[in-house]
Parts: sequence; structure tokens; C-alpha cells
Amino acid sequence: FTMSNGMETYVQKSLVYDKKTLTNFLDEFIYTLPYNDLGFAAKAAQGEDFRLLDEICTAAKSPYELRNGSQKLCARFLKAENALGEYHFMNDYFRSITENECQGNYSIAVGLFILDTGVEISHGLEMYCYSMLSSMVNHAVKLVPLRQLDGQQCLAQAIEKIPLAVQKSLETEIE
Repeated sequence: FTMSNGMETYVQKSLVYDKKTLTNFLDEFIYTLPYNDLGFAAKAAQGEDFRLLDEICTAAKSPYELRNGSQKLCARFLKAENALGEYHFMNDYFRSITENECQGNYSIAVGLFILDTGVEISHGLEMYCYSMLSSMVNHAVKLVPLRQLDGQQCLAQAIEKIPLAVQKSLETEIE
């Protein structure tokens, strides 16, 4: 499951155009993650009310493309995981989406998956964060274009910041 998180726009507007600007972009993206997608995943994994999280997350994704992308990834993720096993919290979220109580957001579905599987929360969030960063680097390498090695070096630098972002996401209050 991948989403570029708007990388096309950043490349088109010449905000990301080489290895240095991609590194800077990833640094800034990681800095904000605890207060958006990673934060929502963390709160869902900690058992917070997914309905409230869904409402706030949907409102926070004001650009249509981000909101729509998150909803589509959520639907695909829930469908795939439902076919693989029985997940109580994810099934409740899916039911709330189909009954129009929730919009569906990928980050919340990931958090509920972490909760359902009993994975160590910080490990699950680190993998989710890596997945987002890897996807963005993959898109940037193709769009800019960059050498694969440049992309991997940017990703390697970004990975070092994941544990701190995860820690902040776990400590961030919903308010």
C-alpha cells in the first residue's frame, strides 16, 4: 500500500529536485508525523476511540487528494486484512465506515491493526513510518529523477529519526 503524500506536487513546484532537497523534505515530514498520520496510528494502537480519531483525522486532511488517498488505502487495507484473519477492532472500524459513522483513514486502520495483532506498539509504528518514508522516496526517485543510491541514502538518513518520531507520537495528546 503506497501513497506519495503529495510528492508529485513538491517535485512540480521544484521544492524537491535533488538529493539535498529530498533529504530536507523527509526531515520536515518526519518532524510533523507525530502530529498527523503517525500520531493517529499511535492513538488508535493505544486504544483511543477510533470514531473520534476518524473525525479529527478527516478534518485535518483538508486537501481532497490526501483525504481521498487515505480513504482508498484504508478500504484496501481493511479488505485485505479481513481476508487474512479476524480482527476485532478493524472489523468494528470497517462496520463504522460502511454505516457512514466514519470516513475511513489509513493511519487509523494501521493503528487498529497494531492493536489487534498485539505487536509492540513502537515496533508497529516504526514499520508504518518506514513504509511511508520508503514510499515517498520511491516516488521521488522516479519523479525527480534521482539515482536509486541517492534515494536509499536519503532514506537511510531519515530512518535514524523514526524512533524519536514514534516516541513523540505516543506522547502526543489528542487535544
